[in-house]
Amino acid sequence: MEQIQTLSTLRGRAVLRDIVRELRYEKQVSSLTTLLTCWRLCTFEREIYRYSRRQVTIIHKLGLFRGTSLWLQEVVNRFYFSTINSLVYLGAAILLVLVSGYRFTDRVDTRLVIVGVGIEALMLLILFVVMFFSPSDDIEEETGRETEDSGELRELITEIGDIATDYASAGARLETITASLSDITARQDELLGAVNDAVRAVSFASSPQPEFIETMRQTNHTLQTFHLNVQALVEATNQLRREEIQRAVRAEVERILEQRMR
Repeated sequence: MEQIQTLSTLRGRAVLRDIVRELRYEKQVSSLTTLLTCWRLCTFEREIYRYSRRQVTIIHKLGLFRGTSLWLQEVVNRFYFSTINSLVYLGAAILLVLVSGYRFTDRVDTRLVIVGVGIEALMLLILFVVMFFSPSDDIEEETGRETEDSGELRELITEIGDIATDYASAGARLETITASLSDITARQDELLGAVNDAVRAVSFASSPQPEFIETMRQTNHTLQTFHLNVQALVEATNQLRREEIQRAVRAEVERILEQRMR
């Protein structure tokens, strides 16, 4: 399980934003419940995994004031600023209607206009607080850079895994070829033994024919040459396997490093 010092760190802020997205868009939780849950996480809660699928625990709680400040920055300001701004404009429009009705007609009571002014002032105060706790650009840049580095690291790990898979496949194929060549060598050794036995039988015959003996000698020489060629082919195959694997790994690592240097 992952442990984070506090939610005010860059990693903690990223986790908090992911939790908001999970509650709003995946679990379809209401906005009020999302706000209350996130406020509880920012101020007093340590066991994040109780509210999200993320296996995260917080070592140090932020408390009421610091936690509320973080909640205003990372939850209210980032995800509900447009809603609050829209409500302020709506309140201003209603106040204009009330003032106009009070000014040009007798149907609007003075107390209703005062209530509208108070509500609009309260909305403006809420907007001021939300804008006052806007997150700084440095935090956004650092968080974006951290996310980008994590993505590059995951991509690098994936590519290394692909290289390892290709290496294992190439090794398996080369082992199959080596086993086949070993079979051929064993059968060739058996054939050489049979030919040698035949040559000895002919040489011990009472009236051997010189042409037959010469033919057997040439056959034996040819088979010995074939045996040496097969052994050389096995050694060349093993050397080629090592060189091809080293070349493939070197090329893939160079490609990864070039992509990261761009």
